[in-house]
Amino acid sequence: MLVNRSERLLNILFLGSDHFSIGTLQAVLNATRLWESIHVVTAGEKDVGRGKNGKRKVAHQGIKDWQPPEEYALPSPTNILVTSSFGHILPSALLLSHFPALQTRLNVHPSILPQYRGAAPIQWAIANRDATTGVSVQSLATGGGKMVDRGDLWGVVEGVSIDSRDTYTTLLPRLATIGGDLLVKILREIQAGTATSTAQIAPHSTATTSPAALGTTTHLIPPKLRRAPKITHETVHVDFARQTAEEVEALFRGMSHQHALWTTLPDGQELRLLDIRIPASSTDLPPWSSVEPGTTVFQKLFTADPVEDVWASGSKSQVSGSGSGVRAGSGGRLLIRTRSGEEEVGAGWIEIRRVQQAGKKELSVWDWWNGLKLGKGRAGKLVLGSSSQAE
Repeated sequence: MLVNRSERLLNILFLGSDHFSIGTLQAVLNATRLWESIHVVTAGEKDVGRGKNGKRKVAHQGIKDWQPPEEYALPSPTNILVTSSFGHILPSALLLSHFPALQTRLNVHPSILPQYRGAAPIQWAIANRDATTGVSVQSLATGGGKMVDRGDLWGVVEGVSIDSRDTYTTLLPRLATIGGDLLVKILREIQAGTATSTAQIAPHSTATTSPAALGTTTHLIPPKLRRAPKITHETVHVDFARQTAEEVEALFRGMSHQHALWTTLPDGQELRLLDIRIPASSTDLPPWSSVEPGTTVFQKLFTADPVEDVWASGSKSQVSGSGSGVRAGSGGRLLIRTRSGEEEVGAGWIEIRRVQQAGKKELSVWDWWNGLKLGKGRAGKLVLGSSSQAE
C-alpha cells in the first residue's frame, strides 16, 4: 500500500508505559520538524500535568471505555496514533472510528515480526539464546486477541546482535533507540507520501522477498514461529532435570528483572535464585557426572571469572591473579546440577551466589547454607526441586 499526501505537520498521540516506550518517544520528540503536537498517554492512575510538547494524559478508567483526547475525535490524515509497549489492547471500535487508515495507527514492536508476537519479545529472545533480534513498526490490527501484532509492516530493522552477556536491561536501550529512529523515518515517509507497507509473512510460508522499502532480502522463515507470551511466576520456575545450565542462565538474563527465578526446597518451600552464572571454569566443579539434577554443592574456594567476580552482594571477595582461587569471605557459591547439554565450560552445573527463601530476607549463599543443618561441614546432599533429601 502506498500513501500519498502533501507534507503537513503531524499530531501524534503516543501511548506507552515502560523504558522501551520512553526511548522511542524521545526520538520523536527530537524530530521537532515532524510534528505540531504530541499527546502522551500512560497506563497510570492520575494526571501528570502539562508540558510544552502537548498535554500529558493518563487513562483513568478501563481501556475499553477510554477515549482519546478531543483533538483526535475525528479521523484526520495528520492524526497519528503510536503505541510502544503500552500493555493494553485497544478496542477495534476505537481504532476504526478515530484512526481508520492503516498508516494513522502504528505500533513499535521490539522483534522481527512475525517472530515473537506477544507481550515480552525482548525477554524471550534472550531466554532462547538468539544471536540477533530487531525492531518492527506495524499497523495496529483490529480484532484484538490473536490479531495483536499481525498488522502490516511499515519498516523492519534486522541484525541487532544479542551478546552472550546481554540482559533485558542492557538490550532494551539499544532496541529503543533503533525503534525510535525507525519510527521517525516512517513518520517522515508518511508525511511525505512515500510510505509503503506490506503484509506480514503467513506462519506457514517458507520464504519471502520483502519490498526494498524495508531494506531486507529474501530469507527463510522457521516452520514454527516463536511466541513471546507474558512472563508469569511459572515461566521462571527452574526445572533442573529439564533445563541445561545455559538455558537457566539465559532465562535469568532475560527475565529476572521482572520475576526472580525459583525452585523448591525438599520441604516444598520456594527458593528464589537471585544471582545466577555459568561457572567460569570446569576445574573446580564436582567430579560427579551421574548425580541427580538439582543436587547442590556449596564451595568456599573456587576458580573465579576475574571480570565478573566483583558482584553486587558487597562481600570482600579477593582475586589474586587471573583465574586464581577465590575465598569469598561472606559469599562463596552454590553449584546445582542441571541437565547436561553442549556447554564447553561448566557443563551440567549452574552457579548461584545469592538466594531468598519465601518470607525471608535475601542472603548470600554462604549465610544461607550455614543456616541449614547439613551446611556446617557435615557430609550431606541437598536436592532442589525434589520432594526428598538424602544424607
